[in-house]
Formats: sequence, structure tokens, C-alpha cells
Amino acid sequence: MNNSKLCELAKKQENRGNIRNAYQLYLEAAMAEDDGEAMYALAQMYFEGDYVSESYDKAGRYFGLAYDQKANIEPWTLILAGGYWNSRDPLLAIKYYQAAADLGILFGNDCIGEIYFDMGNYDKAYEYLLKMDGNNPCGFYYMGRLYEEGLGIERNMEKAIFNYRKSIELGKKFEEFGCEDDYCIKAKQRLNELGIDFA
Repeated sequence: MNNSKLCELAKKQENRGNIRNAYQLYLEAAMAEDDGEAMYALAQMYFEGDYVSESYDKAGRYFGLAYDQKANIEPWTLILAGGYWNSRDPLLAIKYYQAAADLGILFGNDCIGEIYFDMGNYDKAYEYLLKMDGNNPCGFYYMGRLYEEGLGIERNMEKAIFNYRKSIELGKKFEEFGCEDDYCIKAKQRLNELGIDFA
């Protein structure tokens, strides 16, 4: 749908008093013109659930598009952009995660390490996990896997256990929000399978 048709539909929605739909259509019209600032605004709407249903997936897509159009964006939004592409196109996800890391959001390195681990490129996984954020369960879980299985590095069970325990320790912060981090759960499972106390 081209820009003028989107604007036409937006005007109709506005006249009917449906401001939410009108606002979204206006923004999509601006996007049809490759307007990075409009893409960023749309991403923020989806992230916050303003005028549209909250969707981190859609927010991530539009944050990435805004970045590609050189819009002035917050670096953390690139993590959501990477998350959107992670299962769709891992190499594109790496692009956004790397951009986040370059802008000081070191969690991007954890995410890149995970992608390379899943791809079986353990040397690259280790390279990025060495630069991990250090505040999230993800990086420590994957570092534990590398040490436990000797993937890309020499097998070292002491370091594997340390990393799994660190993942669990960091995962506890999610409990206050009534949920448990997936990587924390995986780390507990690995230690349980090894017959090691994770408390």
C-alpha cells in the first residue's frame, strides 16, 4: 500500500474518532517514505503499547528499520532489533547485536555468543562471550557449556560449574518479577545432570 493510500485510510479513521488506528496508519505512511524517525516512533508505540497492542516483536522490527535509516535511537533498542531477527536471520541479528555492543550495550556480546554457539562456531562463541556483559545469565550459561563440553576451548569442569552457578545467581533477580530466567533454568538442569548442588 502506498503512502497516499495509507494517509487516506488514516484520515478516515481519524474522522471516525479512532485515533489509535489513525496514528498507526500515519506512522506507517511516514515509513513508506523511509522515514527513520517515524519508524522509531512506531517502534516506541509497540514497545510501550501506546495506541497499539504492545508487541516487543514488532518493536524490534521497527527499531532495526529505524537504525538502518540512521535515525537517532537509544542503543538498547538494538537488542530488541537483534531479538526480532534472531530466529529469522541470525546473521542480521548479529549485525544489530554488534551495533548495540559497539554503542556500549555489552549484552549484545552475550547474544552474539549464543548465536555462534547455536551455529556450532564455538571459537567465535567463546570470543564474544569473553566480552559478555557480566550481568545476565545468558553469557554465563553458554560459557559454562563451552567449558563443560570442551567446545572451542579446553574442557574445564571447575570453570563450567562456576559459570553455571553465576548464571543461576544472576537469574535470581527475575524471581522478584514472578518469573524465572530460561538460562538460569538451563544452568540448574546442567548442574543437576552432573549431580552438583547449585544452591
